[in-house]
Amino acid sequence: MKLDHNCVRDLLLYLEDNLKYNDKININNLTLKNYNKQTLMYTADRLIEAEYINPLICWNCNEQHVIIVKSITYQGHQFLDTIRDKSVWETTKSKISKFTSVSLPIIQQVASNYIKSKLGL
Repeated sequence: MKLDHNCVRDLLLYLEDNLKYNDKININNLTLKNYNKQTLMYTADRLIEAEYINPLICWNCNEQHVIIVKSITYQGHQFLDTIRDKSVWETTKSKISKFTSVSLPIIQQVASNYIKSKLGL
């Protein structure tokens, strides 16, 4: 399965907007834009691996895992802060579209470089 970078951004934005302190969001029950459950779960799993979100992972009796997000990590906030602005995101997507695969750290670097250029740094 391929990681959907738009879903990464949209899921992090959703969590930031809807997750309250000491609250939890169950990804299994989430409906977000056009993303199906499998895409959201896969994206959440990758965000856990990248240490962008803090999860509670449970297994039910059918051995399906449930991902409950407790918070966005500092690293997750840094990534989101870099790609939050829609014009930055669209420019970044345009630049990385020339390649078949780009990692999240590279996306963050491309977005960061674009922001720096706009700031005259």
